[in-house]
Amino acid sequence: MKIRKVVVTGAPNFIYRYQFLLKAIASHYEHLEYLPCGERFYSSPFANTIAELVYKIIYKFSLSTADRLFQKNQRAYIAKSRQAEQKIGKLKFTPDLVFQIFGMFSPFWERSDIPYAMYLDYTMALAIKNWSPWAPFKNSQEREAWLECERQTYQKAFHIFPMSNVVKSSLIEDYGVEHQKITVVGSSGNFPEPYTGEKLFGSKQILFNGSDWERKGGDLVVEAFKQVKKVIPEAKLVIIGKKVNKRGEGINNPGKIRSLSELHDLFLKSDLVVAPSYCEPFQEFLLEAMNYGVPCIVSDRDGMPEIVDQEINGMIIEQLTPEALAKNIVTLLNNPERLACMSEAARQKIKTKFNWNSIAEKIVEVLGR
Repeated sequence: MKIRKVVVTGAPNFIYRYQFLLKAIASHYEHLEYLPCGERFYSSPFANTIAELVYKIIYKFSLSTADRLFQKNQRAYIAKSRQAEQKIGKLKFTPDLVFQIFGMFSPFWERSDIPYAMYLDYTMALAIKNWSPWAPFKNSQEREAWLECERQTYQKAFHIFPMSNVVKSSLIEDYGVEHQKITVVGSSGNFPEPYTGEKLFGSKQILFNGSDWERKGGDLVVEAFKQVKKVIPEAKLVIIGKKVNKRGEGINNPGKIRSLSELHDLFLKSDLVVAPSYCEPFQEFLLEAMNYGVPCIVSDRDGMPEIVDQEINGMIIEQLTPEALAKNIVTLLNNPERLACMSEAARQKIKTKFNWNSIAEKIVEVLGR
């Protein structure tokens, strides 16, 4: 298949999040155009305005309920798929390929003359098994209806590029996708090129992204830090992502970091990043940390062991307890030479594997076969 013109579909925030990947892919084709989709609930402008208002109100009290009513149900999946199909049909040209970001809807529902590929971080089948708030279905009928929509979308795809082998296995086992149609490519962080500057150690500062506090193991991190302070009194914990009601000596909680330069400084001033998540598809925050040479301590859940190599560029803990996390933190903070070695290994992995240019080249090579 000769590909010259590509259209990228997906929710607007996802297209923006993966702008560096898309720019890298664009350099290989004659034309690449963004076509944000999936932002509407209904085809009627009036009904859509009302639905968006109601969704925002319910969202403040319960994200799961808002998602179940407006996002994660068969009706929403099909409606958004049809809207995407209509948008593609109104283009002034016919694309050779549609590249869909994530699987919250399909770029086509009825049309089958244009091939599409998909970039995935997770599946609903995995969410059902590993983190129920992401699968807020009222009953088995609602759940199976959504899974059937996904199954149809994945099986019709020309090729699927999951971030991890965990997702690849789910596509095969839960959705019946042929393994020849799947190529694992990984992901990268919010940077166009790998960092090449200096990284020093000795601050005793630990960095934690607590944007989704419960899922990411926020309470576990705070309890572990209390134990770390008993052994290393000068240790510091910086919690970013959002403001949380967690106070204590050595804890700094600036909340959401909107400045890339400020986040850059935090990485360079931190000796460790911790991510003892209970569910974590493929955390790009870890990739950003490794880009700046910060070793990471992570749980063994989902795709994280595919990012962090045990005792090479970080540590993987199997038992998610404050004691296990604290022990690993103390071990590394007290060994700056080991941290420096892990730092170099982390940066090397970003340079050779988890960078957008390498990922884009792999995608383009597969699509061009």
